[in-house]
Amino acid sequence: MKKTALFGVAIFSALAIGINFAAAQEEDSAESKFNYTVVDGKKVDESTLTGYNIYGGSCMACHGPDGLGSSFAPSLVRAVQRRTFEDFAQTIAGGRSLQPGMVMPSFGEDMRVMSHIEDLWNYLGARAEGGLGRGRPRALDADNGEAAADKKG
Repeated sequence: MKKTALFGVAIFSALAIGINFAAAQEEDSAESKFNYTVVDGKKVDESTLTGYNIYGGSCMACHGPDGLGSSFAPSLVRAVQRRTFEDFAQTIAGGRSLQPGMVMPSFGEDMRVMSHIEDLWNYLGARAEGGLGRGRPRALDADNGEAAADKKG
């Protein structure tokens, strides 16, 4: 498959996820445009923890710890506050050139990232809305709501 075809599939997939995600959010739009659970500022649901792990492996080198930005890449914590999920997903899939020397690479062919865009969105949303503190979050145990050991370590 050619790169352009893969890129097109990746963008279509990201936008389809975004459309489904946005439709589900319309019912709950008064609360938040993100879908996460945080307890005690450090314990999170599986999606948010996965988003943290994907962020750490693919985004942190440029955007800095905790999504706060660096000298050459913007804060993603602030970006998700002013962007829609669709814009966020499209930027991840297609990349972005802000100015010479400031280029967001395309992750359209990286299925590890593309299949977890919603998880990234939720992690950054939890950070943006102040519910999740800095550093590595811990997983919520689904059975009793207590923090479970993070086995992805």
